[in-house]
Amino acid sequence: MNEKLERALAVLEALGRKYIQEFLIKEGWEPRRLRSDWYNSFKFLLSKLYMQGRNDSLSIRYLENIQECLDSYFLLNSTLKLEALIQGHHIPSDVDWNNFKIDDSLLWQQFNERMGKRRDREMVLDVLRYICKIPDYNIVNHSIKEIEAGRIKEHRDDLKHIWGVGPKTSAFYLRDVIFLFNCEIDPEEAIELQPIDTWVRQVVESLRDDKNSESPLSTEDWLIQHSGGPRKAALLNAGMWYLGKESFNLIIRCLIEGNISPEMIEYL
Repeated sequence: MNEKLERALAVLEALGRKYIQEFLIKEGWEPRRLRSDWYNSFKFLLSKLYMQGRNDSLSIRYLENIQECLDSYFLLNSTLKLEALIQGHHIPSDVDWNNFKIDDSLLWQQFNERMGKRRDREMVLDVLRYICKIPDYNIVNHSIKEIEAGRIKEHRDDLKHIWGVGPKTSAFYLRDVIFLFNCEIDPEEAIELQPIDTWVRQVVESLRDDKNSESPLSTEDWLIQHSGGPRKAALLNAGMWYLGKESFNLIIRCLIEGNISPEMIEYL
């Protein structure tokens, strides 16, 4: 690895740590509460699953609206209310939604288009179906147990059986779980923690040192090979996303602080 690439990766890793501070810690995702409160862990999962292939600001608006609706129902006596929904068949009981009448669901009746497309709202119901099968209904506790048992791949595949959950959002959720709880990861499972979006792919393409290879590595494999470990690979991934999302703000800060000279414009 050449010196310039090594320096670039060090910066991206630092941006990954900044992601953890700004988008996990400052957002109020407190590990102890996530482990003790099933509803908080449910909202944490939704905050990852809603970040699908569309404009982030639109996803955030949909997410805020669905959370407001869910809070109005679950914020008090959340376990009793969830169990009432289960007993009243207001949540699907199996992955194929056999015999489930969605229009009769009290929860579904509270949802509307401000909370996302129909598929988004169906996903919320299906996440509830999934967590109803978990002891104490706590998805974060369940995920940590699966991670510690070395079953990340199997767990991620299981998450992808939830309606609307794909490779990117399942990896996004699991990556942020390991950030918050400092989970130990088998290097062979590092690829399960690599959500790949446009920004991550573009940064990797700009840094690649195998562009002329007959068989260049996939984006995920390139990140893992150049990281030195699963957690560092996850930090690089988060740092690339942060760079893409915050690039304008980063450049403005550099301008204000005098870290950009006129000569540097030639590199653009």
